[in-house]
Amino acid sequence: MNMMPKVQNTNMKSQVFSQNVTLVPEKSKDEPKEQIELFFSILEFQSNPQANYALKVDFITKNKVVENLGCTYDQLGGKPKIDFDKSFIIDYYFETKQVLKMSILENGRPVAEAEATVGKIMGSKGQVLSIPFSNQNYVGKLKVKGIPIKSNESTFVLNLAVDFGMKNIKPYFVIKRNSNNWIEINWIKAYKSEVLVNYPNTNRFDPISLSTQFLCNNETDKRPILIELFDFNDSSQQPIGGFCAPLDKLVTLQKENLMDPKGGKHESMFLIFNCKYTKSYKFLDYIKGGTQISFMVGIDFTKSNGNPKEEDSLHSIRKKPNLYEMAIDYCCSTVANYDNDQLFPVFGYGAIVDKKSNVVSHCFPLNMTEDPNIHTVAGILNTYRNVIENQNITLYGPTYFAPIIKICTQIAKNTKNNQTYSILMILTDGMINDWQETTDCIVEASQYPLSIIIIGIGPDEDELFADMRELDADNGAALIHSNGQKSKRDIVQFVEFNKFKNDPRSLSEKVFEEIPRQVEEFYKMIEMPPGNPTSEIHQ
Repeated sequence: MNMMPKVQNTNMKSQVFSQNVTLVPEKSKDEPKEQIELFFSILEFQSNPQANYALKVDFITKNKVVENLGCTYDQLGGKPKIDFDKSFIIDYYFETKQVLKMSILENGRPVAEAEATVGKIMGSKGQVLSIPFSNQNYVGKLKVKGIPIKSNESTFVLNLAVDFGMKNIKPYFVIKRNSNNWIEINWIKAYKSEVLVNYPNTNRFDPISLSTQFLCNNETDKRPILIELFDFNDSSQQPIGGFCAPLDKLVTLQKENLMDPKGGKHESMFLIFNCKYTKSYKFLDYIKGGTQISFMVGIDFTKSNGNPKEEDSLHSIRKKPNLYEMAIDYCCSTVANYDNDQLFPVFGYGAIVDKKSNVVSHCFPLNMTEDPNIHTVAGILNTYRNVIENQNITLYGPTYFAPIIKICTQIAKNTKNNQTYSILMILTDGMINDWQETTDCIVEASQYPLSIIIIGIGPDEDELFADMRELDADNGAALIHSNGQKSKRDIVQFVEFNKFKNDPRSLSEKVFEEIPRQVEEFYKMIEMPPGNPTSEIHQ
């Protein structure tokens, strides 16, 4: 069998028969990528055995609309735990602060309330959150459990080669799917391959990837597909052989005789298989599987920000929060729900820290200790204001991103078993002075569990943020390292703060809207499925 490299010269391109796929309208930007089913219980509750209890649930949607999800079914009291039978399905957006407002009803009358963000629920261990409530004689905990709704998306990947000996043919194959099952066969064309015009010098077809939903309605163990081989030289276009089996059978095969159309086997004609499934996992699959989200912050202390003592400085220490504080507060509070230890590495750059040496530091811990971790978002804001008010540093320059990206890439690289995905948020007031070095660092970082968010603080005068837009690579062009290496994936998101400073919700949505996709792309790239959390943890 000749296994020479494939020559890119074919008479006919491959074709997926899209007319067999149900066409749906183009998805809107606001259509959810994921959904969650919510379950509710009341714990540690002294309920009246003569009363009925239910839960009324309101939900603030991505579009800021208060949507009444309805009420659970009544449950008779008299026990310390009440499990409500009815669940609710909601759209999920990582980047949005979605709020659930829940009212406990006793005989239809509200007696206690609780509130929680969806992010807090899904970021909790096991996606289970207990919320204390207290209202006069009504004391207890409301337990909310969120379960991602499975989309069952998977892809069947087929690498197929043929061995017809030295016959003078130009083979191609057709895949047919069955609209029913083994009992009633109804074959429909699903795929037509390219033609191997250089056989036998080339005997391997291009790899193909088709949805298992499309091929067999995800019934991979029982609904068969048919692979038929044809000779392009044959004007009658009759199959010269075929093979029929469910997908689960195909992934176990290596080399099989072709069946001829009249029955029996072609003893000298073979199909060589290399098949596998590629499952498509969603962001919440990884969160449920134990993936942690770690958040890191880099703050620009170059002198172009202005003297903090002056009113127009971006680091102004007036009583009203400045733009840096607003950006930290708006954005960190959204992603903090997914960081269980609430410890955030925070760095400054572009300032003189040791005034005796008069040397500019391009990456220093904001808390001025060996451990850059700061506890809670409030802790970040307090530490930042103390640094500014106490004049512990001298604003200087230039603006270098590369050192802080290197440090944070190393943190992301060292996480155990890739089970922590890091997000670095860099706040800056202007242009980058080490653009190529920064590009090199981003290309290198693209192979690790890291995303980079750059927030431009202040007005975009004279296109100061042009470099950031180029790093964002939203035009589809991959960033290129100085050594010619291309970025493995897009990990940068740039946002201008001024466009959203009066709308913190929209700012957060814009800043984090690409994170779920980037997380999914990373784990797909390294072929790592979500972890398998034990059932005990998630009860």
